[in-house]
Amino acid sequence: MIYKIKLLVLFLMLPAALFSQSKFEKKGDKALLKGDYPEAIIQFKNIKNKNAEVNRKIAECYFVLGNYDQSENFYNSIQEKEKNSADLLHLSQINLANDNFTAAVLLAERAGELGADPNEVQIRLDAVRKFTEVRKANQDLKITKIKVQPQGKCLGIFLLPEGIVYSEAGAGKIGSDKNYKLLLAADENSEYNETKSFAGKLEPKTDIGAICISPDGNTLYYTRWYIRKGKQQMEIAIAEKKNGEWRSKESLAFCSRKYSCCYPFLSPDGKTMYFSSDMKGGYGGMDLYVSKQDGGKWTEPQNLGKSINTAQNEIYPRVLSNNQLWFSSDGHAGYGELDLFFTSRNEDGSWAPVINPGEPYNSAFSEYSIQDIPETGMQLFVSDREDRGLRDRIYELKKEDKKCVQIFVKDAHSNDIIKNVKFAVLKALENKVVVADKGMIEGETSFDIPESELDRGILYEITVQKSGYIDRVIEYYPSSQNMNIEVSLSRISEKPKFAFVSELEPIAYPKKKITFKNIYFDKNEDDFSDEAKKILDRLYRFWKEFPELGIKINGHSDSKGLAQMNLDISLQKAEKAKTYLVKQGVEASDIEVGAWGEEFILNGCFDDSGCSENEHHENRRIELIFVL
Repeated sequence: MIYKIKLLVLFLMLPAALFSQSKFEKKGDKALLKGDYPEAIIQFKNIKNKNAEVNRKIAECYFVLGNYDQSENFYNSIQEKEKNSADLLHLSQINLANDNFTAAVLLAERAGELGADPNEVQIRLDAVRKFTEVRKANQDLKITKIKVQPQGKCLGIFLLPEGIVYSEAGAGKIGSDKNYKLLLAADENSEYNETKSFAGKLEPKTDIGAICISPDGNTLYYTRWYIRKGKQQMEIAIAEKKNGEWRSKESLAFCSRKYSCCYPFLSPDGKTMYFSSDMKGGYGGMDLYVSKQDGGKWTEPQNLGKSINTAQNEIYPRVLSNNQLWFSSDGHAGYGELDLFFTSRNEDGSWAPVINPGEPYNSAFSEYSIQDIPETGMQLFVSDREDRGLRDRIYELKKEDKKCVQIFVKDAHSNDIIKNVKFAVLKALENKVVVADKGMIEGETSFDIPESELDRGILYEITVQKSGYIDRVIEYYPSSQNMNIEVSLSRISEKPKFAFVSELEPIAYPKKKITFKNIYFDKNEDDFSDEAKKILDRLYRFWKEFPELGIKINGHSDSKGLAQMNLDISLQKAEKAKTYLVKQGVEASDIEVGAWGEEFILNGCFDDSGCSENEHHENRRIELIFVL
């Protein structure tokens, strides 16, 4: 009887569940059509039994919002057989943004196999290739802040021969007559030290910013903000210089109260204007448009097309001195909110694939309004990265001067130059590979370091290898007094003195062995610290010189918590150390692992001893032991 009642309740509830699911999906679809992606996500997530189509909609919403981690999670929740070509193209773009270039290529190719537009697939493949090239070129770029900075938010920059014009938020409250003003940072030998008001009498009660000026210096185009029906809108207005003062005129003819036009930029000849607008007929959000001067009038704006514009926002177009079109977008695959992107015209007049230049241009926050100074090779742009979105700052990018470090490799016994030596260079703390397994033909070679790293105590590790010789790892701190490094290699048959022997101590636990050095850890650590990895690397190099030694790794824990849990933790840590050493090249059969949990507490710190956390930490250790 109870079973029948349960069935009856289930059948009574089923129509309501179906109705509820349908209601949430309808609300989600409605929000999706309006472009309210956060609301759409909420509604779709309320559906209890999500099918592939619902997960796809959630994934697409997160994709448009730039939350690639969540987007990838929901795309991956769709079974492989149910994924379509659009899913795979989006996943390809997500992997490109995460520097997973191989996955980006494979996913794009699979999308093509499922019927994706061959042009879209090729665009994706070209983007991967171009991005790797751009990222390599960016390695020499150094980013710094200019001396003069906006006090709050900034509406973009514009370069004049006498300096940088930029906007900044004034003291007015939101909704007041004036919130933004224009300032000029005077240029003195590429140093921006002082500011003064710019166009201070231009529309004193209206927010203005995001300007550009005609090549003859007499016509100013600027973005003017106004409120219409409670909504903030923008239009591009004109001002002319009369007797040294800027005087406002009308807005551009293609502007309308039905949509916004903003962020104008003129080509060097002043005859082409790029700008942003959300006028009808675009692809969503703010799109990039172009208009040309014809007979003194600006032509009907043309949308730059779907290869540039997305369902989100494309703003602040800029044509730099190399004829590349740069802009900011939160719709293309990026690092955070607004990222900088660039493209250029193909020979047939079409736009090449849009490229994200990566770091240091872009960050997890917003970057926009890029300009360049070709005479100095410098680029300027605005970003709120330093204060996490609270304040905008103006940054400059330029290639950093490099210094050459020479390496000479000799035989330790004969002092003769050794040829055909392999070497690699690692920037230690960043774990950044500077040179990867490069061959030295004549026994001497070099690598470059940024000039700013000289005499700053920055550690580089130089690995030198030659068949028949013992590997050497040199710790090098770049110094203006030491730009030449001489490395001596000893033949394997020789018995060299080893610098780490002094670290070995005989101990009597659990029987006579020699300990190398302990590694300490926290219970919740997923990986070893950089210091721990250095100790393991040094142990490996010692073992390579004395491979007849066996290695014992003992894991120990503190006494806090359950004994079995502590035993498991000590085993896990010891096994992790073994895995690390095996990857370095130690034979697995030469390593013995032991786990002792809380059996060997060194300092009397048991559960009820009242010891501090630092004292308990002394017991959480891995003993690295050589077996005689």
